[in-house]
Amino acid sequence: MAHDRHNQHQDCRGWDLRLATLWPVCGLAWIIVATTATASPPVSGEALFEAHVRPLLVDRCQKCHGDEKSESGLRLDSLAALMQGGDSGPTIVPGNPKKSLLVSVLKHGGDIEMPPDTLLPGDQIAVVERWIEAGAPWPGEGGSASPRKTRSGEPTADERSHWAFQPLADPPVPEIAATGTPAAQPANPIDAFVLAKLAEKGLAQVAPADRRTLVRRVTFDVSGLPPAPADVDSFEADQSPDAFALLVERLLTSSAYGERWGRHWLDVVRYADTAGETGDYPAPLAWKYRNYVIKAFNDDKPYDVFIREQVAGDLMAAAAAPDAFADSVTATGYLAISRRFGFDSVNYMHLTFQDTIDTLGQSVLGLTIGCARCHDHKYDPITAADYYALYGIFKSTTFAFPGDEQTKRPTDMMPLVPPDQLAALRKPHDEQIAVVDAEIKQAEEAKKPLVDQQKAEPTSEEIKQKIKEADAAIASLKSKRDGLRFAPPFPTAYGVTDGKGENVKIQKRGEPTRPGDEVPRRFLTVLGGDPLPTDEPGSGRKHLADWLTRPNNPLTARVIVNRVWQHHFGQGLVTTENDFGIRGTPPSHPELLDWLARRFIEHKWSLKWLHRLVLSSQTYQLSSGPSDACAAVDPANTLLWRFNRRRLDAEEIRDSLLAVSGRLDTSPGEGHPFPAVNTWNFSQHNPFAAVYDTKKRSVYLMTPRLGRHPFLALFDGADTNASTPERSVTTVPTQALFWMNDPFVHEQSLDFARQLLGEADVVMRAQLAYRAALGRKPDDAEIAACQSFVDRYRTGLQATDTPVDQHELLAWAAFARTLFASNEFEFLD
Repeated sequence: MAHDRHNQHQDCRGWDLRLATLWPVCGLAWIIVATTATASPPVSGEALFEAHVRPLLVDRCQKCHGDEKSESGLRLDSLAALMQGGDSGPTIVPGNPKKSLLVSVLKHGGDIEMPPDTLLPGDQIAVVERWIEAGAPWPGEGGSASPRKTRSGEPTADERSHWAFQPLADPPVPEIAATGTPAAQPANPIDAFVLAKLAEKGLAQVAPADRRTLVRRVTFDVSGLPPAPADVDSFEADQSPDAFALLVERLLTSSAYGERWGRHWLDVVRYADTAGETGDYPAPLAWKYRNYVIKAFNDDKPYDVFIREQVAGDLMAAAAAPDAFADSVTATGYLAISRRFGFDSVNYMHLTFQDTIDTLGQSVLGLTIGCARCHDHKYDPITAADYYALYGIFKSTTFAFPGDEQTKRPTDMMPLVPPDQLAALRKPHDEQIAVVDAEIKQAEEAKKPLVDQQKAEPTSEEIKQKIKEADAAIASLKSKRDGLRFAPPFPTAYGVTDGKGENVKIQKRGEPTRPGDEVPRRFLTVLGGDPLPTDEPGSGRKHLADWLTRPNNPLTARVIVNRVWQHHFGQGLVTTENDFGIRGTPPSHPELLDWLARRFIEHKWSLKWLHRLVLSSQTYQLSSGPSDACAAVDPANTLLWRFNRRRLDAEEIRDSLLAVSGRLDTSPGEGHPFPAVNTWNFSQHNPFAAVYDTKKRSVYLMTPRLGRHPFLALFDGADTNASTPERSVTTVPTQALFWMNDPFVHEQSLDFARQLLGEADVVMRAQLAYRAALGRKPDDAEIAACQSFVDRYRTGLQATDTPVDQHELLAWAAFARTLFASNEFEFLD
């Protein structure tokens, strides 16, 4: 193992020395690729269309090629219209993107270039190509490349018998025969279930992980940060039976826990700081919802309360304690952050409601309810009537408006003070606005005679100057009024509030212009179909929150328990974490899943209780080492005979760099320095785009929908346009270039090197470098390799114009980069 690490560092050192002279070229390559890089959408077929292709067509194409306007005879609002094409012929050839005119036009590969003067990002064009290659499936129309078995109509008895819709079982904990081998004895009931499954196949678990591996593993899992060298030393030295439990408790009580596990939830709810319509307008207050999520995890808010507040917190706020009122309202950011579409997003709210319903279904229930928008779900027992029953609930809800290309300015932000305090706060503020309105009116009246006078004396420079001054005065007053309007005298949040309750009609093929039968608001038929009370005057969201979190709902507890398991073990007991439906995978350990879900509810939906149980299991504490016998029977490790090695995710990588360099700002993040609201004029040809630097944890980075953050894009950050249950992991050349050339890496390596130079000699510096970056001490061969590297790098610098007094610092910074670029830094055993 030490020999492998030694060779790995030799390779990294070679990269650094050989590529040092290529810095300008490679740095440019990184900048070019990073601005467009993105992880491929993990969905396909109709899901790919709904999550990526339809929004793209709405945002960038249908303004000029839709039902109101069809330039060049072309419409792009139905599959039939795409197949028919316009003046230039058919637009797509299902199954063949290379022969599809649409792809050529988007790539600006011929005489026609669309969008005009603006080349779409490469990942968006790639999504269109994937969709066409898949046969251009369009829900509600033909065009799928492959036939499939589908369903329709009300749920049948056979469909209702699907495992996920069954009540939670309460299986007994298996009894495991004593073997005399500690590793084969259950540390808690989780191990009993796992060992029983392994025994059925005649398999056994590998040995436990060593203490250094274990402290690094659990520290990253719970906090998302590397352990400090002192923490590693302390844990290795503490041989008491409760040492690990105490470590877990310390991590769970740290603020870093909520930042780490809040990020997992933000992935699932596709959190972003911008709206996602054509101009990608900022949502400056979205951060309050992000911080609500982080605080909820740190406070161990019961998960059922957590869900209820996000769905109906504004309706629960009146009954909440005074200090909890703001939290309850802010929680509804879960709904408000739903993606907006088109240049006039108010007229595309049916797509926003689809996004809301789809995310609600996947995040809480593990069901793809959004697939029933255009027709009965093709696989799961969910009807179009079920979809529009929920649609009516959200149609009866007022969403905060972020602004769009048509309207420019945000409205309907939610007050974070109780209603009985609002009137007193509003009155003096409204009076101020009224005074400014009167001043504007007076200034406009005073301008009128000047305009009339100019008509009589069009060449008078004096009158022109007076009009110019009047216009400036009016503009200044309007800016003052806007400033008052967008800065109310009380705190607000990006959330929702109740509107007037109304049922809606089914939209045939998902089109609002094709109404069908009216559907009363209710819950999903397969989960009870509970109707709203007849006297419900509002949206019904509070009832929806109750339906979602009642203990006899078999899905909500199963889904979150599975997510916690997934993030500790690398994959869920159900590996399709967002899909517990017919197309999802059945659980590998169904009895364990239900046992955990039942105990979770019994322990008041406490996520910290669940973490403690999982982390204390022998199964979690296994090594990631091999077993030929087990691999032959269970190569995917479905039966959990070892621990799954994983790469750190994007946030862990960035946060580790900052932590090791000593530059991590651990204070909570808040808002972002967006442009002033009264300056917003973004459009599809000039969308909002920004990257704001910060030394805070990556969960606090400004996260746009349309223009991916370059670092998060490069290292497979979450897709902000669709629920991301698990991160994809790619290995691409630009990641290597990042470690060699990116200014951020160079900055952190220099800061790290300054720490190393505080040590007396090479041996002590090498030891600190390894302990801080990799969580372990170097062996003699690695210390010798470190010495050789630094000497060679220092010698190489002598032939450059670099000041001599910088050579030692730069040599150690280069060595730091070899550690950062190593697999041992990026991967967790």
